[in-house]
Amino acid sequence: MIGLHWRKTISTIVLLLYVATISLVVSSSTPQQFSLEDFQRVLRSSLDSELDKITDEKVSTAQETTNIHAKSKTLMRRRASIQNREEDVIKSRALFDRRSSGHVYTSEDIWDDIVQHTWKISDTIKRDEGKSMTRTTTTYDDDVTLPIPFLVCGEEHLDFNDIVASFNKLEEEALLVSSSHDEFCLVLSTTSAQGREVIDSFGGSLKGVPLPDFTKIQPGTIDEVLSKGWSVPFSQEQVVTKKSNATEMINHWERIIIVDFTPELSGMKEEADLLKVVNVITNDIQDMGEVGWYEKIDEEEKQKYSVDENTIDIPSLSDVFSLTAITTATSDNQRIRFWREVFKNGIESKHVCSTMFSTLFVKARSGNYSFELVLNPMDGPPAEEYESSASNPNCVASLVAALSVHPYVLSVKANFPTYHGWNVAQLMDSFK
Repeated sequence: MIGLHWRKTISTIVLLLYVATISLVVSSSTPQQFSLEDFQRVLRSSLDSELDKITDEKVSTAQETTNIHAKSKTLMRRRASIQNREEDVIKSRALFDRRSSGHVYTSEDIWDDIVQHTWKISDTIKRDEGKSMTRTTTTYDDDVTLPIPFLVCGEEHLDFNDIVASFNKLEEEALLVSSSHDEFCLVLSTTSAQGREVIDSFGGSLKGVPLPDFTKIQPGTIDEVLSKGWSVPFSQEQVVTKKSNATEMINHWERIIIVDFTPELSGMKEEADLLKVVNVITNDIQDMGEVGWYEKIDEEEKQKYSVDENTIDIPSLSDVFSLTAITTATSDNQRIRFWREVFKNGIESKHVCSTMFSTLFVKARSGNYSFELVLNPMDGPPAEEYESSASNPNCVASLVAALSVHPYVLSVKANFPTYHGWNVAQLMDSFK
């Protein structure tokens, strides 16, 4: 087991602020698109059930679905209080508004907006060497934007290796995900510019789309991590008494988030290389979380904090996560409000789930193709604060969502341990 060494969240802390006004410019050329039906036929993911929840206005509200926690006074990393500062630049959001008289917002509409948002992200996300991941107003050239995972499908007469070579990739840098008598599909990482160029060069026999964030979340993961049985037990609640087998199972199994790398990052030779990449991912998530916290506070409170100029173009998690970014047409939707509350009371809260990040461990999985985030390591330090720990379900759910938006991540799921054939989390729900 590897202990992940995090940046300290004490005293010397400088604020992250995303103050750039985003008015995204995207390429006018968009390759042949996947319909929702076509995509679901190729990949099964949490998106399927999520679309049902969005279009079903009878789903529970955020407060009914998961606990909403009050803020606590917690010092955060990289923030510094000041007495006076210039007036903040208020970020304007690029929103997709389909509202019109009589229009019914369908699953296909949501899918179209998610795909449009994903293309915009792929066109504008970048990382300068040694710096955080940023998103700005410019559509970048091929050698500047970050490669992100694409789903690419070709007609049966095409050759797998020819397609992979067209993206300047090796065979091991692509993953075959489906194959039938008339089509095969693969996942590989590429920039948006290269993706458009290669797909267009095949003259309609190849189609592709940047992999939307929620499609990286495995089915059942969100419901599982929000269930009572899966929730991480808080250390102060663990009273040393004679326990039943059920209670023992609650307190003595590790809650793990399993993350798969994109194909081009898979199979790193050294475990140390894997740990470096994981640190980059988690640092990006924490940076975007603090930006999200700042954007949500009122103008009077903003006056207390200064701005690190190196972080001006860092987006918030809410701006990059598709279901909270496509807000206008779904502004009154209960499930969209649920996700806003998850971020607001999770990684984008004042505490930014700092205890969760400071106590979790990383374990490399066989072959270094993936890794585990152990939220309650049995041989690690216990959490001392509930609200900012993994015991807060908002922290865990927002972590899963945040991992899905990262371009280095292909898949996210929670562990479902079994005990004599029973799913432990489901079994525990029956005892609570």
